[in-house]
Amino acid sequence: MRYNSSIKSVAVGFPEKYYTNDMPPFSSIPNLPKNWWRNWGMEGRYMVDKEKGESCSQLAKKASLGAIKKAGILAHDIDLIIGTTCTITGWSDKENDRIFPGISEYLKTELQCKHSAMTIEVNQACISFLVALQMASDYIKTGKYKNVLICSAETFTQIADFSLPSSTLFGDGAAAVVVGRSEKEGKLVSSHYKSVPIYNDIATLQWKSPPDKPGKEFTRPYFTLGQDAPTQMQTFVPHNVPEVTFKALEKANATLEDIHHFVFHQPSKMLIRMWAMGIGIKKDKYTTTVEKYSCLSSASIPVTLYFALKDEKIKPNNKIVFAGAGIGWGFGAQVWNTENINY
Repeated sequence: MRYNSSIKSVAVGFPEKYYTNDMPPFSSIPNLPKNWWRNWGMEGRYMVDKEKGESCSQLAKKASLGAIKKAGILAHDIDLIIGTTCTITGWSDKENDRIFPGISEYLKTELQCKHSAMTIEVNQACISFLVALQMASDYIKTGKYKNVLICSAETFTQIADFSLPSSTLFGDGAAAVVVGRSEKEGKLVSSHYKSVPIYNDIATLQWKSPPDKPGKEFTRPYFTLGQDAPTQMQTFVPHNVPEVTFKALEKANATLEDIHHFVFHQPSKMLIRMWAMGIGIKKDKYTTTVEKYSCLSSASIPVTLYFALKDEKIKPNNKIVFAGAGIGWGFGAQVWNTENINY
């Protein structure tokens, strides 16, 4: 028997403190290129405070509890948990250097899910949420699972080198969705993905010593954006997102006029604007969150979905598109028919 898969709910979780660009440490980043803030579009971001017990896993738990409650189910009803994070090192609320097990195992324990609940980690950088959605939908369609929790949590500020301009691009936050069976028309209609790994070295994690603690004994991973990365990204990222979007629309036998709203990954205002122009849509057809929250990597699409729903830009029985790019470089787009997504 085949089932429809529907996004039942979405919830978010953010740290307590908010930092604008004119607050330390962001106000003291050296050698920012001219028009840096204007091109990237970040005005501020939330940032975890380890001393207050804030962590990637704590944000993930907060968002997951919210999504489960809003879906009208219990943690015991969850059959599969899919966790996504690019942070990897430092996700744990107990150990700064913990890598495995991932946040899905942590959530299974903390939420007190049933023993039979399966856990999976996905790391396809910024499009990890899309990959997780595809997996959840496919599992539900085949009848393998009934309720799937996807949680995307990021604390990029914990792997930021504040001596480099790239440290200004990210914020901290989490979002979770529950995907479940549907008797109605809510479902993943079509999708399309591609990989272009030619530029896979322009944005990565690199192991090095922190600026204030030189020496091999302090070596740890830091996010690093190549010096020419912004220019290189403009040569291949802008046209690949529209390309996969049109492929997904073609598979769905849908036109731009059929789509009520677009939910993009949020890397920068400039790239989002280029995607919209390449697709041929105006500002009222998509939501941006990068200004207030900065780039949230794998959490940016579900966070943007949450605020699009909150602003009533997405309603029941709408047809929507998720699309984005992830360092590596992967590209993906999905067309969904929505039910009532509780938020």
